[in-house]
Amino acid sequence: MVSSQSSLDRITRTRLFFSAIGSILSIALAMFFIGTLVFFAFFSMKYIQNLSQKVEMEILFYSDVKEADIVTLEQRLKMEPYISQSRFYSKEENTAEAIKTIGNDFTEIIVNPINASILLNVTPEYANGDSIKAVVKKIKQNANVQDVEYPEALVKTVLDNFIKVQMAIVVICTLFMLISMMLIGNSIRLNIYSKRFSIRSMLLIGATRAFVRKPFLANGFVQGVWGGGFASILVALTLLLGRVILPEFVDFQYINQIALLLISLFVFSILFTLFVSFLSVNRYIKLNRDELYL
Repeated sequence: MVSSQSSLDRITRTRLFFSAIGSILSIALAMFFIGTLVFFAFFSMKYIQNLSQKVEMEILFYSDVKEADIVTLEQRLKMEPYISQSRFYSKEENTAEAIKTIGNDFTEIIVNPINASILLNVTPEYANGDSIKAVVKKIKQNANVQDVEYPEALVKTVLDNFIKVQMAIVVICTLFMLISMMLIGNSIRLNIYSKRFSIRSMLLIGATRAFVRKPFLANGFVQGVWGGGFASILVALTLLLGRVILPEFVDFQYINQIALLLISLFVFSILFTLFVSFLSVNRYIKLNRDELYL
């Protein structure tokens, strides 16, 4: 009889162990999925933002404009909110670059028509077709400016859809995150549902609601810690792999933000499992005897 009872206890402990492992794995996989989506959204937005900062406008000047006037204009443009950075190129630098491109020294044949120029980068807020056209129009109002060149095709095909791409990423990631959270919630609720009769028995012998909640919340906390820990490690390994495969996309220059997001994922795993555990156990605490069988 003792041997049978011992075997039954071992079977029960084994079932509880595998049930806990299954719950932790469910939480870890769901949190890994959430973390992957969050980092995909983060790096996608950073990538598009960096792309927008690469939009360059070159200001060309008439050949008789003095370099001192061009330098003065460049210093003034630096103060404008739509310019992220600017670079001044002297007449000699531009001439040397043109000779290198053409392959011969054209200054020996004709009068050098090339003058100094300014290369500008616009801020992400102004990296769209309408804003750039407004900036170009404003710069061209200067009498010394001959023309302003910029990659119009890039602006039209990519940057004009910047906001749309951002919104699509946020909506898709939010949708899948909600699905993952629902899966975690269902896993925890099913685990507590299987113990609803134990909850009822504890209440019948006089246990307080706080006393009944305590082991379930403690279990939820432990599962959240293990699940969040595993998920954070898996996400970190995925980022390292992504850095090798797509170094231009997974950029570790944002290491502080990456660390913060990983810590947030770990903390969110704990808080979410505690929250769902609290709601689930509360539900079965409030059920009457007949509702336990539904």
